[in-house]
Amino acid sequence: MPTRHYLGIAEPLPDNWSISFPVFPGTVTTGRDFAELLANASDALASVVGAMEHDGEPVPESFDASPHAPGYNPSDYKDPRVVVLSVETGSRSIRINVTMDEGLVARLDSLAGKAHASRSALLARGARMVLAAEATE
Repeated sequence: MPTRHYLGIAEPLPDNWSISFPVFPGTVTTGRDFAELLANASDALASVVGAMEHDGEPVPESFDASPHAPGYNPSDYKDPRVVVLSVETGSRSIRINVTMDEGLVARLDSLAGKAHASRSALLARGARMVLAAEATE
């Protein structure tokens, strides 16, 4: 699968961090600390790219590493941290049917709301974490 790289603009907030992607307007997520922010950002990026591919929309090319990347205006941000995140492209999202305890679903939905992520993004993140842990055993 090809990998593309995208510019993310992270900002410290009073109680957490926020990150947005200039090439994907409206794609924003948060994290309690910078490490959680990067994990959530990777999930958000994978979700938006997957949705675009699923809908047949063109996925933007990897960002241009120039200081004048499209959509990035430093004056729009307060104390920004610029990061580059990778996402695999060319894979197709598929719809699956999952059954789980309704209390667990409610907790998952609550967390998704706080993280500005979808339930699917959090389930995919969990699957990646389990697969990564299995690979190290």
